[in-house]
Amino acid sequence: MDSNGLADPYVKLHLLPGASKSNKLRTKTLRNTRNPAWNETLTYHGLTDEDMQRKTLRCCTSDSLI
Repeated sequence: MDSNGLADPYVKLHLLPGASKSNKLRTKTLRNTRNPAWNETLTYHGLTDEDMQRKTLRCCTSDSLI
């Protein structure tokens, strides 16, 4: 949270296991808010049905330090 009491949040999404850049997505940063609501569609390309069964989606919300 900034000194003004507001945050600049974003969400990172990781498909696990996997360390490639194609397994990582990130939302846009929402500026100056305490109640973020993302209206975005993030798409992983090239996933098979087998991938969907064995992978885990990790979502991590953070505050931008800008």
